[in-house]
Amino acid sequence: MDEWVPVKEPPASRAIPAAVPYEGPSAVRMTLREEPQVTTRAATLGNGIYFRLIAFRKVGSNYVFQSAADFTTNGASAPTLRQGNLLTRAGTVRVIGYSFNSTAAMGTIPSSYTYNSTSVTIPNMNSDFMVYDSGDIANVSTISHNLSVSFTQKLCKLTVKLSLSQFGSNTFTNCTGVYVSQGGNVSAWTIGPSTNNVSANTGNTPTFNIANNSTATVRLVPFSGSRAITVHIGTLKLSNYFNANNRNITSSQNVQLLPGKSYTITLKFELGIQLAASNINLTQNGCTASDKNDLAKLRWATGNLKSTGNVNYVWASSQTEGGHFYSFNKLYDGSTGDPCSKLNTAYYGTSWRTPTKNELEKLVRCTDRVYNGGMWFMNNRLGLFLKAAGMRPETGPGLEGTGSGTSGVYLTSTLGNRKNTCYALDFGTTYIVVTDTGAWNALQINGYSVRCVKGTKQ
Repeated sequence: MDEWVPVKEPPASRAIPAAVPYEGPSAVRMTLREEPQVTTRAATLGNGIYFRLIAFRKVGSNYVFQSAADFTTNGASAPTLRQGNLLTRAGTVRVIGYSFNSTAAMGTIPSSYTYNSTSVTIPNMNSDFMVYDSGDIANVSTISHNLSVSFTQKLCKLTVKLSLSQFGSNTFTNCTGVYVSQGGNVSAWTIGPSTNNVSANTGNTPTFNIANNSTATVRLVPFSGSRAITVHIGTLKLSNYFNANNRNITSSQNVQLLPGKSYTITLKFELGIQLAASNINLTQNGCTASDKNDLAKLRWATGNLKSTGNVNYVWASSQTEGGHFYSFNKLYDGSTGDPCSKLNTAYYGTSWRTPTKNELEKLVRCTDRVYNGGMWFMNNRLGLFLKAAGMRPETGPGLEGTGSGTSGVYLTSTLGNRKNTCYALDFGTTYIVVTDTGAWNALQINGYSVRCVKGTKQ
């Protein structure tokens, strides 16, 4: 599985505190890879690992309990008997074993086990759970005959990895409270053939933390069928600036994590929005293959530009926030310059700029023209949403615009054909156009919303 998925807020019961709004990317690349399956021989486990063997004698089609014993591994040498004895009457014997891959003692051996009935509790997901099944061993007269004990894992392992790209600093901190939704927190296994699966459990996994440049591995109850997989992040700070707290990242594809297998899931946070041509699916306004290919070369800010006076240029924390307003080729204080070039490089890196007329015309063709307080472009799940934030007629930069909620006017870096005008993307409830004659005559001294972009100019 390799796909881009939206980053979503969990249910309202886990609302984000107003003081810590989400500031990370609106979409994350989720990749799930299956690792080679592992069968573990007792001799290859670390020294001192406990395992329990249970002997049953076959009587007709039934298996009758004979004895049980606990052992610890001893490298390549014979295991050490810790308690009990493995004894049986002559006949056809089947030996079942299990281990938590732990040096902790396994507790008192029950007086009896019932084949395909007695249950072994898996109390938490902090350790492996492995089983052994000898199958039927015919004509056994003494259990001193050698057993080649190989364990197979019954849980599945998931290694969670975070990576960053395109940020000013591709590092993260304070990644805590992570869990896999419905990954299971306890389980049980019925003593019997190794084909028995652990019992289903859809509780969330215990929470875990992930350090920068590191990973975390958790054990899951295997999925009983195919379904989406959700990783919840409690707290996370990207590039020492962007809060990405209290988020659910859910696959759009269904997957089935199987017993005994290991998987790695990578969540790649990329600053900005850059879609592959194949993901640009809003074509109702004349979007061409050429438009898609050209737009796929551009990376867009995930929020409108704003600044604290003429310093600390940042972008809004979400696509539904209006941001501030800027005049053509002017900074917030009215001095000359591209305001996007002033984005804080420590957070955003370099090379951001105001888009050209040509780029916004391609964007306008790749929309469904559905108005919802703004419009979606390229893809209404992963793409660009431009809020209808209004504009500032002939009043230059500022915080508030007129017409908010009914129209949006976004600045380009392209001069208009008439004196003192510029091109802008202008849209309302029933129209959308890139023009130098539109809202308030497209005057350069108007205040416009700005959505920054990076990539070779088109």
